[in-house]
Amino acid sequence: MMLKSQRPISALNKKEHRPLTMSTRISSMAIHSHGKAEIKSISDRGVQKKMNISIPSNDMPFKRICLALAGVGFTVLLTGCGGGSSAPAVPPAPPPPTVTIDVFGARGATLTAQVTSSNCSVTPTVSWQTSGGVALGTGLTIQDTQPNSVISATASCSTASAVENLQPNVVYNTNAAFAVLQNGTVVAWGDPVWGGATSDAAKVSNVSNLYPSERGFAALLTNGSVSVWGSSYIDPTTTATGTLTNISSIIPGRIAYFATKNDGSFVAWGNYRLVDSEGNSVAMNSTSGGLSASTLASLTNIKSISSTEGAYAALKNDGTVVAFGDPDVGGDASSVQAQLTNVVQVVGTNFEFLGLTKSGNIYEWSNAYGYAYPTQQIPATTKLTVDGTVGVATTSSGTATAFGYSAGIDAASSASVASLLNNVVNIYATQTSFAALLANGNVVSWGDLDRMGASLNTVQSSLTNVKSIATTEYAFAALKGDGTVVTWGDPIVGGDSSTVTSQLNNVVAITANKYAFAALTSSGTVVTWGMPGKGGSSTVTTNLTNVRAIYATPFGGFLAVNKDGSFATWGDQWAGGGTVPSTLTKIPFAS
Repeated sequence: MMLKSQRPISALNKKEHRPLTMSTRISSMAIHSHGKAEIKSISDRGVQKKMNISIPSNDMPFKRICLALAGVGFTVLLTGCGGGSSAPAVPPAPPPPTVTIDVFGARGATLTAQVTSSNCSVTPTVSWQTSGGVALGTGLTIQDTQPNSVISATASCSTASAVENLQPNVVYNTNAAFAVLQNGTVVAWGDPVWGGATSDAAKVSNVSNLYPSERGFAALLTNGSVSVWGSSYIDPTTTATGTLTNISSIIPGRIAYFATKNDGSFVAWGNYRLVDSEGNSVAMNSTSGGLSASTLASLTNIKSISSTEGAYAALKNDGTVVAFGDPDVGGDASSVQAQLTNVVQVVGTNFEFLGLTKSGNIYEWSNAYGYAYPTQQIPATTKLTVDGTVGVATTSSGTATAFGYSAGIDAASSASVASLLNNVVNIYATQTSFAALLANGNVVSWGDLDRMGASLNTVQSSLTNVKSIATTEYAFAALKGDGTVVTWGDPIVGGDSSTVTSQLNNVVAITANKYAFAALTSSGTVVTWGMPGKGGSSTVTTNLTNVRAIYATPFGGFLAVNKDGSFATWGDQWAGGGTVPSTLTKIPFAS
């Protein structure tokens, strides 16, 4: 039997024996009941030695003596201690599995989890749910449909798991201002006329919910009253159809608000624009062109409200529609009112409304325009998408067809790419063009050839493995599965990203305003391009190194929130990209 000691045997009895060195082999060992151990060894020179040592066991059980010997360096089990000289060494226990998770993305947008793991026997999985236990999905990305709730993202592999809890959304924006709601108070900044008046927001307390419109904010207070600041267009003191008390819910319009009271009645305030050369508007409570008593009475059980430049269309829970505002741009639906039953979706272009029924029929109404008029029905339509003037119908079979005034607007015809528009999972729109994302990750784009054509032809072969698409007013940015980005469209507003291409790696999210893009990478850095004065200057991102979410105002402001709650702004100072009031110190993201 061969035993090797990793430490001098003198650890057993220092007084009686000289240490056995690492070059000494122990050929045999016998442990006697009277506490003596006889050890025979052979040196490297072949010299045999025998020694007797005492083991003060104090009636120590034999098993514990064996363990004691093992503790001083014997690495092979002794005979009688559970093994013989031929027994293999016990392998070390494998290291335990570990997993970590880090979530990126603005609340209310796409959330992406970055997961790292080691020693896992299976690929890690990610599940998402609200703090109330509502399951939101599985996988590395989800669309955040519960922005006002705490969301837990849990990564699991083998016996290991890790959780990151995302805090509810507190960031809101108009077209040119940001506001953060915390502990019932509001901090706002940006263009004062568009809701960025810091002093006006600071006067408000006990806020339960905040509702942004194009040009201002409405705060619903805990006592059921409402406080409003921003443009005079949304001033309730001069435009409201009733008192703003006992309010239970609010739906914002472009420059108006629509609220339901606790008793189910309806109150509105704000304006709708007249699409005329003078740019006039009409108050909701005006006796000449405002909301009539009969229209106001019909506005109950509202599901959603859509808008054009000068009119509103309310989709009710029973599938009927109530339209009001400038008749020229959709405020009068009398021409199709009888057909507007079992409506499941209403969308507005700049000048007209489209209603989609449960049966898949599409109806358009506008007294003075007809750009989006469908010349024929598109069977089995399940979703409508519009740009500024025309529309696209996606069907239950995954096909997509553009419609509208194709003689004057090229985006209204998808005939040139019709054979490619199969297995469509989503349609994205700029003001003048469309892009269809297919199930295989390819992208099909059409419209606005003067602005899009050349750049699209250049990048078309790269539009594969695409996961999502962001848009400015006239440009697209496609995020691919490998974390790179492909852009096309008007170069002034982000259609050309060539100056930052080398930095666009490991991108997890893209945020856009009308004029510029901001890409967030998995390392927490930010890459920007587009109109410099509207946030597209790459020089502003030097100190953005631990970012988890980016928010934007349409008119050119960006707000980045770091993992620890610190934040930074850039872009147009009159659109929220300037200095933030000192009263705001943290914007919680995750815990």
